[in-house]
Amino acid sequence: MKIVTYNVNGLRQRVSQHGSLLNLLNSLDADIICFQETKLQRQDLSVDVTMAEGYEAFFSCTRTSSKGRLGYSGVATFCRVSSAFSTKEVALPVAAEEGFTGLLESSKMQDTVVSDLYIEKNLHAEGFEHVTKENLLKVDSEGRCIITDHGHFVLFNLYGPRADGDDKERTNFKFLFYKLLQRRWESLLTHGRRVVVVGDLNIAPSAIDRCDAEPEFEKNVFRTWLRSMLRECGGPFVDVFRSKHPCREGAYTCFSPCIGAEEFNYGSRIDHILTAGPCLHENHVSEKLSLFDCHVGESDIMIQFLRGNFDGRPKWLGGRSIKLEGSDHVPVYIILNDIPNLLEHSTPPLAVRYIPEVRGWQQTIVPFLRKRQLPDANEHSVLPEILIDDNVASENGCEGSVESLDNRMSLKCGKLSISTRFSLDQDHKISEDISTECSKPSASALDLKRNTFLHKIKVPVKKVKCTAYSQLTLRSYFKKSKPNSDCDVEKTNADELLDLYDNGKNSDNLLCGTDLIAAKSSLSDLEDQCGVEISCKSLYPQDQADTCSSSCSKTENRNMALLEWQRIQQKMRMTIPLCKGHGEPCVARSVKKGGPNVGRRFYVCARAQGPAANPEANCGHFEWASKRSECRN
Repeated sequence: MKIVTYNVNGLRQRVSQHGSLLNLLNSLDADIICFQETKLQRQDLSVDVTMAEGYEAFFSCTRTSSKGRLGYSGVATFCRVSSAFSTKEVALPVAAEEGFTGLLESSKMQDTVVSDLYIEKNLHAEGFEHVTKENLLKVDSEGRCIITDHGHFVLFNLYGPRADGDDKERTNFKFLFYKLLQRRWESLLTHGRRVVVVGDLNIAPSAIDRCDAEPEFEKNVFRTWLRSMLRECGGPFVDVFRSKHPCREGAYTCFSPCIGAEEFNYGSRIDHILTAGPCLHENHVSEKLSLFDCHVGESDIMIQFLRGNFDGRPKWLGGRSIKLEGSDHVPVYIILNDIPNLLEHSTPPLAVRYIPEVRGWQQTIVPFLRKRQLPDANEHSVLPEILIDDNVASENGCEGSVESLDNRMSLKCGKLSISTRFSLDQDHKISEDISTECSKPSASALDLKRNTFLHKIKVPVKKVKCTAYSQLTLRSYFKKSKPNSDCDVEKTNADELLDLYDNGKNSDNLLCGTDLIAAKSSLSDLEDQCGVEISCKSLYPQDQADTCSSSCSKTENRNMALLEWQRIQQKMRMTIPLCKGHGEPCVARSVKKGGPNVGRRFYVCARAQGPAANPEANCGHFEWASKRSECRN
């Protein structure tokens, strides 16, 4: 039997990387696969990330937010089986439990792994009198543990909490988490059960398990606790990988995602597999042989899953914009030998197959009995009619008035008048009638302009997706399509409306300042109604428009932009300092941690992090940005 533990750093991202959940599981080729940091909430448990043919899954999701982040942490255990019912396979558990305190609702509704070992009932004997029920629920509320009972052993899939040295709240939480977990392990071992612990514990036990371990590294309280649980220090557990490879250096499972640590193998070993309990052979009980001694075969790190592993050597290009595909952890596996079959059993109730939300099952009868609301047949007009005339215009400015009558809206502003009507046509599209008036002293001229600019515009009801071919402005929607295009839309009065002022040079009525304000206001109203941006070719005197149109062609604009970008890049190269170790341009960073320097910019070497003795690695250069540079940026 092969068991794999893998911190996926987002299960949905890993599924997308491999094409499907089944491909991801098959790539690991194991009977039991334990994922950590799935980053899924209960409502995110969809079929594509939870169910795969030939596997039964068990999930624990976060019920709270850690530092304001929803969907943080989370663990999942996938068991490869040939049948979910009436099977003797050891990979399919006989019982499963979410969390390890026994207080979650999912644990109360079913038989747990050891039903009489609730921690809450045993706290007073263990010196946890200060721990309340709320503290216990908080420990299990972050989705950090799934327990599955496989008959011959109990499997803990764990994602240990992380705690920075100066974060007292998280440090206390992490300490309580592991102390309560230790209590559960001891209870199981006391009842003669065998325990296998896998997962990301966020603890590197010894200096050999960390690339840059300092002299005081092993004195950390959590490292001291983990070593005390190991057999060489008098504890019940065996660190399987380290026991199989006691002298292997540089065996790391986690690498910092923002410093390119994979390139120089600059990481730490925090993903572990621990075993405890006696072997399964009855004739070896008197000899006190353990599960590790008799049944643990091969165990190693699956280095082929190293992020950015191309031709055996990942590359770091020195920037946060260069993101390597894959998790910042690599899997670890163990082989268990001579594990006999179990009695016939079926999938426990905690399995994903029984979660109603995953399959879209109806939760209650209430939606079925609720009366459906039919749309009103009279509500055809999606956008109101806009009528703008010049009856309220004044010589010194423009005023606006809004009237609502039978889904009609009237806006009056200045000497510019736009009349717009929206309705549904036979093709279920919105028809928009726009009439534009430019008031003149004579009524006949006004009628002439009304007849000239009266057209119809059809706007799709469905929201347009923002793609490379999306409509950018209202003008682009009315442009004539190319000969090979599927649709050929004629030029309508929206272009006429925008061109009205470009042709004003040959008219007797050039727009004055008041008219410009009215035109901008009217076009702004049209933008709001249509939900798109109107790119005005010109709302300024014609001599300015002629100058702009004659000097700014597409080719010239492109060349000007290229020259400007080259100038900016040259200026950046002149202002960015060079690192002292390699004489290469540094990369800019900013302080994210709270304190007096939060938000302040600084420069560091752009190369990947690595051992200090390696001249090809990051030289450690650090330089604060000047105050003048920070203000300019």
